[in-house]
Amino acid sequence: MSEYDTAFSLPSVDDDPDTELGVLLMGLGPERLLAGLGAAGPDDDPATVTLLVDQLRHGVRGEHAMTEALATGGARWRRARRALLAAEPAAPVRTAALRRRWETALATVRAAVRPSGRAELVYLAACWQRRDEIDRLTEDDSVTPGLPS
Repeated sequence: MSEYDTAFSLPSVDDDPDTELGVLLMGLGPERLLAGLGAAGPDDDPATVTLLVDQLRHGVRGEHAMTEALATGGARWRRARRALLAAEPAAPVRTAALRRRWETALATVRAAVRPSGRAELVYLAACWQRRDEIDRLTEDDSVTPGLPS
């Protein structure tokens, strides 16, 4: 018997819409996740932030907007990282089921920090799922210049 849960599941009609968005976000690159975390405002919808990040990547919002979003996202990540680690379940279920992983990440974020809104909650959960990559990205001052260690 495997130590992994490999059950495949289709979305339930009762699932929170942010669950499906979260599954999609887990496939984005860490730079886009970190920029989304930086761009998320208190009243922002997660899907709107995702579209905004695409605009930032393509320079629609100005030459330095992506750099600013990365720096803000890096600062938010560094503030939340230790609390997220402390709130993580002691023996999380190792699963291949994306929706189950997503729900665990959301629960961890909700237990650890008080996000400013839905978009920040969703992007923090996505970053938590990809924390090793996000940690490497925030350690690299060339990507997130001027961030405090």
